[in-house]
Amino acid sequence: MSRISLALAILGCAAPEAPGVTSPAAPSVEAEPVQAVAPVNDSIYALNVPLLGEDGRAYGLDVERGHPVLMSMFYTTCPMACPLLIERVKGILDDAGPAASDARVLLVSMDPTRDDVAALKQAWTERGLDARWHLAAPPPAQMREVAALLDIQVRQSPDGGFAHTSVVVLVSEDGRPIARAEGEEGRAELITALRR
Repeated sequence: MSRISLALAILGCAAPEAPGVTSPAAPSVEAEPVQAVAPVNDSIYALNVPLLGEDGRAYGLDVERGHPVLMSMFYTTCPMACPLLIERVKGILDDAGPAASDARVLLVSMDPTRDDVAALKQAWTERGLDARWHLAAPPPAQMREVAALLDIQVRQSPDGGFAHTSVVVLVSEDGRPIARAEGEEGRAELITALRR
């Protein structure tokens, strides 16, 4: 069983396994987060998470089904890492060139309690984002499900901020994770995959 299939099974949304295939005991998502991007046959769109976007629209993780999508997590009051993440994603799109013209971006908030529509819209405007970008907040109870699915480590600090990894995952038109970058590690491979 792949790690994404295992995560989806833990979250209660995976399809049943083939006959004769047994699963290992399912670990707690928080105790043992997902560690790697899924093999090509798994879709993160299997996780049903309602999102509320910066434009006030409600949609799911599959809002841009049919397009390659760069996905990550952020929060609007982040002082440094999240603004850098956004600039990094812009750089990835620029470096991929015209081949990435069909690509979209979905950034899901890890602070949905404070990241309401107004906060998301303000961040969208201040960062100079365009119609290819979605900033969205899940229900607070499902934030960690998204983090586990994308293998993003998130820990809330006593000051209300978040310590988190800066991961960007490229998913295919049908939601299959196909490349991943954490910081500069994996960036070239992600750009190559995006150009395809």
